Amino acid sequence: MSAQIALLLLVFLSGCVTVNQQAAFRDISAAVEERSRIHPSWNSGSELDRQATEKIQSLLKEKLNLNAAVQMGLLNNRDLQAIYSDLGVAQADLIQAGLLRNPIFDAAITFPTAGGRPDFELTAVMSFLDMLYLPLRKRIAGARFEETKARVTGAVIEFAAQVRNAFYTHQANEQLVEFRKTVVEALSASFEAARRLHEAGNISDLDLMRQRAPLEGSKLALRSSEAAASQSREQLSTLMGVWGEGTQWTIDTRLPDIPMRPLGNTAIESVAIERSLDLAGARERIRAAGEQLGFTKWTALLPDLGLGTRGERREGPSAVGPFLEVPLPFFDQGQGRRGRAAAELRRAQQEYYALAVRIRSAARAIENQVRAASDRAVYYRNILLPLHERIVNETQLQYNAMQVGVFELIRARDQQIETAAGYVQALRDYWLARSDLEELLSGRLPRSIPAQVGQRSGQTSSNVPQEH
Repeated sequence: MSAQIALLLLVFLSGCVTVNQQAAFRDISAAVEERSRIHPSWNSGSELDRQATEKIQSLLKEKLNLNAAVQMGLLNNRDLQAIYSDLGVAQADLIQAGLLRNPIFDAAITFPTAGGRPDFELTAVMSFLDMLYLPLRKRIAGARFEETKARVTGAVIEFAAQVRNAFYTHQANEQLVEFRKTVVEALSASFEAARRLHEAGNISDLDLMRQRAPLEGSKLALRSSEAAASQSREQLSTLMGVWGEGTQWTIDTRLPDIPMRPLGNTAIESVAIERSLDLAGARERIRAAGEQLGFTKWTALLPDLGLGTRGERREGPSAVGPFLEVPLPFFDQGQGRRGRAAAELRRAQQEYYALAVRIRSAARAIENQVRAASDRAVYYRNILLPLHERIVNETQLQYNAMQVGVFELIRARDQQIETAAGYVQALRDYWLARSDLEELLSGRLPRSIPAQVGQRSGQTSSNVPQEH
């Protein structure tokens, strides 16, 4: 009787297990906030989602800054919301790994050809080893669940970096459009003055054409800048998940200047290794592969053992007795499964060490990029821009005094224009490099780093190991 009560209790508890899809999201949210000071939100149809929608509407009414754009993307991007479902999948696999397989019930009835009462045969079988292997399966699924949490956390940080990069790129493009418009206006005014001088007979046709050439070139450059700004705007809108009237957002069209102290004294390489979510996921893959190897070794020769009862009623009294079902390992002794599991473990270990080397290299490379981009932008700002401005002013004075020709003035202006455009691009490169550095120190290897040989994009099978 006690055995029946225990079985009924086990069935009841197993049936009460449900999948809470947001059970692990609190850990994800806390990890993201601690690493990058941003707050992710999972759209699941709750009251918080209504508040998130209201927050999006309020953000769109004002000029967007970088933090607002990132927050809007975290609240509204559907691709990111879909990634959160991986948590539910991994948690469901973890729950499934902790469930016993259902018992199998067979029933048969036969009718004697010579007539008489029919014969009955009833069999109920349950896997005995399934209960013994349950902790092994749960450890494997648990490691994969932790790997999924690290991967989803990294995906949120990577997404925030994508929004930052798109924001900086669009700011640079808008700043170039603004600059190109100023150039067109200035050259148009200069050409109009030259046209009047030409009508008065003070300059030749050649001088007039030389004045027109940079104007037409500046118009073409302006159109190219406008096209680039339109593309970057659409990219940022896509990341923020807006459409229709939501695409009428505005931002500050000028990149921020280089900070006084571009980099502190942080040991970037050590911090990148310590906080790496990619390495954390790789460690969980090693743990899952090791658990899988142990599970495979245990189940190689005896993957299953069925225990049950069988009842028969034939001519004469009924009979009831125990039933045993054991596979005989004559042919398949698990050689292939053991070899595969051992190879998977070796691969996971080697990928971990290779990833650590890449992260260290990336830390050094990104640090150099930030310093080089900072030096380049500062050099443009402090040396080249003032120098070319002075050259243009001096050339203009000499041109007015008829000491140089119009060609020298045009060349000086062209050089000034290209120097100003180069400064905007150098400033953009600096902030993109800073974004990569922030992503790396938050725990995610930036996409700008080349992929390793045979990279599997950090994705592993989430299937719970099956017994064969």
